Amino acid sequence: MGILKRLEDYNGLTVQEVQVAEDDFVIVLISEARQPLPLGVDLPNGRMDLLGATVITDDEMEWFMGNGRGALLDKLIAAGVGQVSEKGGKSILQG
Repeated sequence: MGILKRLEDYNGLTVQEVQVAEDDFVIVLISEARQPLPLGVDLPNGRMDLLGATVITDDEMEWFMGNGRGALLDKLIAAGVGQVSEKGGKSILQG
C-alpha cells in the first residue's frame, strides 16, 4: 500500500521520532493541505495535491488516537495553529 492510499484510508499519517537535531526528535502529522494553505495545483499532466507536515505534541498524538487525525487537525485549525509547525510549541489541549 502506497503512502497516498494510507493517507486517504487513515485520514492522515503520523511519523514519530523524526530527528531534527542530534538529540532532538519531533512527531509529525502528515495530512492533505487545508486552507489557507494552497490545496494543490493543476499541472499539464494532471493535478498535484499538496500535503502538510505539522509538528504535534505527545499529548496531541495521544488525543487523536481516540478521536482521529482529522479531528485533531480540525482542533489545530480552530485554535489558530492550523498546519503551521512550531518545534517545542504549546499543546492546543493544554488550554
